Amino acid sequence: MRNLCAGALLLAAFLASGSGAHAQRRASAPSRGTGFWYGVGIAPGWARVTCAICAGAREGGISAYLALGGRTSRSLRIGGELAGWRERDAGVTQTLLSVGAAAYWYPNARRRLYLRGGAALNLHRGNDGTDVVTSAGIGPQLGLGYEWPVGRSWLVGPFAHYSVGVVGGDVKFNGGEAASSATVSFFQVGLSLTRR
Repeated sequence: MRNLCAGALLLAAFLASGSGAHAQRRASAPSRGTGFWYGVGIAPGWARVTCAICAGAREGGISAYLALGGRTSRSLRIGGELAGWRERDAGVTQTLLSVGAAAYWYPNARRRLYLRGGAALNLHRGNDGTDVVTSAGIGPQLGLGYEWPVGRSWLVGPFAHYSVGVVGGDVKFNGGEAASSATVSFFQVGLSLTRR
């Protein structure tokens, strides 16, 4: 858990450093509300797998994400995202990987509130050192957040994201199918740092 937090903070610091030449080009260019953006976030996260034989408990752990994409207008940006979650308890290590695409819509261009929607593939794995249980599912993701400008190019703010894999979900025990119709859900609430 400490390694994941440290890695996310180092990644955020690296992205924040940027190059001087790039910063000068950005400073001289007019703000048109379009172009490449990327962001990172670190957050408490909760994951749950529900199926006919699953306990269905929502487990808490540490999570982080990385996103990048383009802005199509002042009120809409799109991007691809990769999020990870980890929790260890009673000798069992659980991890979740979420890969998705989302659109961020800003209802008011003068404000920093955004609504988020898209689709994601959630992959869950539990390992006690002897047995491995895996689950997967594709489904919708949604969320909201608020961003404050920090300097000319950076935005920082709180966010809440939720994704649920409901299509193609199954549970495998040591590689063999153990249950079908599984649901893999993932929830994050934390702080994001975005460069526009």
